[in-house]
Amino acid sequence: MGMPKQICRGITKWKNFLIVFLVPLILLPIVTIIDTKPARCAYGVLVIGTYWVLEVMPLAVTSLLPVVLFPMLGVMPVQKICQSYFKDTLMLFLGSLVVAVAVERWDLHRRIALRALTLVGPQPRWLMLGIMFPCWFLSMWMSNTATTAMMVPILNAILKQIKEAREIGLSAEKNMVETSFTNGKNEDDAIQDKGANGDTNTMEMQKLMKKEPIEIEEENGPIRSEDKEFIQLAKTFSLCVAFSANIGGVATLTGTPPNIVFKGIAEDEFKIYDMDSGITFANWLVIGLPLSIVCFIFLWGWMQFYFDGKKCFPCVARGEEGSYDNVKKFLHTEYLSLGSMTFAEKLVLGDFVLLAVLWITRNPQFVPGWGALFPKKYISDSVPAILMAVLLFILPSQPPGFLKKQQLNCTKAAESQDDEVISNDEVVIQLDKAKKDEYVPLLNWRVVNEKLAWGVILLMGGGFALADACKASGLSNTIAESLSFLAGIPPWVSVLMLTFIVAAITNITSNAATTTIFVPIVFHLAIQLGVHPLFFMIPITLSASFAFLLPVGTPPNAIVFSTGYLTIKDMVFGGAVVNIVTVLIMNLCFNAYISPFLGLSVFPEALRTPIVNGTLLKNGTLLLVNNTGYTITP
Repeated sequence: MGMPKQICRGITKWKNFLIVFLVPLILLPIVTIIDTKPARCAYGVLVIGTYWVLEVMPLAVTSLLPVVLFPMLGVMPVQKICQSYFKDTLMLFLGSLVVAVAVERWDLHRRIALRALTLVGPQPRWLMLGIMFPCWFLSMWMSNTATTAMMVPILNAILKQIKEAREIGLSAEKNMVETSFTNGKNEDDAIQDKGANGDTNTMEMQKLMKKEPIEIEEENGPIRSEDKEFIQLAKTFSLCVAFSANIGGVATLTGTPPNIVFKGIAEDEFKIYDMDSGITFANWLVIGLPLSIVCFIFLWGWMQFYFDGKKCFPCVARGEEGSYDNVKKFLHTEYLSLGSMTFAEKLVLGDFVLLAVLWITRNPQFVPGWGALFPKKYISDSVPAILMAVLLFILPSQPPGFLKKQQLNCTKAAESQDDEVISNDEVVIQLDKAKKDEYVPLLNWRVVNEKLAWGVILLMGGGFALADACKASGLSNTIAESLSFLAGIPPWVSVLMLTFIVAAITNITSNAATTTIFVPIVFHLAIQLGVHPLFFMIPITLSASFAFLLPVGTPPNAIVFSTGYLTIKDMVFGGAVVNIVTVLIMNLCFNAYISPFLGLSVFPEALRTPIVNGTLLKNGTLLLVNNTGYTITP
């Protein structure tokens, strides 16, 4: 009996190593039995997809496998595969990430978050809104991972203040009960008397004192608390942070990797037909922002119900209002400790706002934008993104003559006994350089190299390589043809079914990988069904961002799960409703205003006459043009 257990234990420890070698061997019959280019491509896609789902290697490392597999399988030459790793849309994403690094380095995101929290009331309902709003807003422009990581310490500090205040209240109530015992009354009589006098707060506190301790599983051991209401509050606030960050990303084109992946694939697919996808930062904002707002409002309401389905969040008794006032004082203290906006923060904010303005005004479509000043197709959204990113390496972090004033302020702060001293290594470094009267830019490469999400860029590049291989081999067309039975179903019903499938899959794998696999397939499927490709591609892309069920779904989910307040059951119960309803809201919004806004009810005639390498095709099928392997069915 001991030997089998040891073998099983050894297999468990080495499972990732075994999977890496077993998966290619198990799938090998696909290549040996069906020796066609789509089959060879399918073999590579299944191997890479399995590695992505099971995470046997870091996602970024798995994303490099197309460079090895597809040339060896004869799907695409390595030169074309490598070109997929740095497309125009990736430069757009890279520029936005650099700006986000500057925001994070100078703590501008923390200032925005604390300011939002100080503007709301101290009650849980409004405190929840104050936590959700900055996560939602910042995730439109920054990585939702960075936003969540920034908010979690603030959340823990808020929960600590609430817990301490509630424990003081429970202790005071316990003393009152002990006093009643000494006066000859038992505990039940005391509660009855208080209830008769209308002191409902005392009754609430007695109920809280009778609650059993609960445990929440954590990697380093359980967290114990005797206050179930506080634990439920902690769970709710934790979920709010992750879910609002996920929802905020869909509002902008650069807010989440699936949007960028969709943009890149759409540009490549429409280019075959000598068309522009028509997707810009400006019109995506019109598409995504209202949808994100509706989902955000629903999430706020559902989280209140999730906290307490019967009370729907009137959980603050009259006597507890003071404890939440302590939270408000704490938030005000934290915000005031930041001081006034520094010169660097103002410059970063100006750079951030100017970038958003340049994106919106490049091609607003209802009027000519500044992009019309240049030859057609010479300018895209990546140009202002890289421009504003480069400026951050040039602009100074302090103006000339700032040195003496800063030194004077530091001296006064050190001499004051009442001022709070805040240690910040980065600020100390900047002040040391300032003492030498050095020019210090807002960003340097060391900081960017440390904080930039290089893994995400590689993941998206690998996704583009995967999509290009599927297109070049004809695999996307083959799969689309197998879905031709959807021709007898109204398009909106087909979209509804596909979005629920994608939303389910994205909970167990990378949302960028999910988008990479499905978007090229539905592009060709839409053409075969005589439907505008964007009618399928946009909902699929949006649903890939709705991952609320499991910690592995998105990095924000994993971050809040690591706090120890949540279990898998909590996430599934809280996220299942959010997942279903947000997909339904997205489909409703898509059919109500997104499709009419983009004019997706009309099938473009140009899609019936594709142009490949300068050759115009009409009423025919083109196979293997100049060894590119494109298979096009008008």
